[in-house]
Amino acid sequence: MILSDAEIERYARQVVMPEIGEAGQKRLLDAHVAVLGAGGLGSPVIAALAGAGIGHLSLIDEDRTDITNLNRQMLYDMTSLGREKSQSAADFVRRLNPGIEVSAHYVHFSEETADGLIAGHDLVIDCTDTPAARYLANACCHRHKIPLVFGGAVRTDGQITSFIPADAACPCLRCIFPQTEIDYDQAPSCASAGVIGPTTMVIGALQAAEAVKILAGFGTPLAGRLVIYDGLSASFTEIDCARDPDCPVCGN
Repeated sequence: MILSDAEIERYARQVVMPEIGEAGQKRLLDAHVAVLGAGGLGSPVIAALAGAGIGHLSLIDEDRTDITNLNRQMLYDMTSLGREKSQSAADFVRRLNPGIEVSAHYVHFSEETADGLIAGHDLVIDCTDTPAARYLANACCHRHKIPLVFGGAVRTDGQITSFIPADAACPCLRCIFPQTEIDYDQAPSCASAGVIGPTTMVIGALQAAEAVKILAGFGTPLAGRLVIYDGLSASFTEIDCARDPDCPVCGN
């Protein structure tokens, strides 16, 4: 047996799946995943990964919970107001699944801290909400050859894809969204444009599913495919994305 009796019982609904089995569940339990952002997207991602049995979660966020978060960030409640999100999220994980490890990092994700926060992980999930953080996560993950699951949500719309540095044909974030000076000024934020909780739950759930697939080794990752979610029509559109040979991050 690969798993203990307690692990087989806890993860029975996953272990019974032929795509996962005991071997796949063991890969999840051995995995070390960093979640950048514990807000709207991070909340469903963290809950899903903790439930799935990702063995070690690193939760990275520099914010504290406020009342405007509670329409969509289900890890928190009124008792969380004013607390560090990373610590509150870690407490949630420990209550849900005390058998896994979790570390909370209340720190700004920046050029100075990125490598130390990201290096050594098996996968990173980008749940940030600023272009600067997204481009930095992309560059850092490519540098360390770590798969990155990207997601974004605003109003009723969302998008998701994955970047696999080991795949020579896979584009990176800069290939799909070339960085310009106007990115920082024109990218809509949830604070200015608004967002509903179901949108972040849909995209966060897809990000978590993508992470489980990559880590356990089944299914087809979204590498090279950007999925757009339109919540107003409840529809998805898939766009094929090619690697840019002149990309300043992953190009030749």
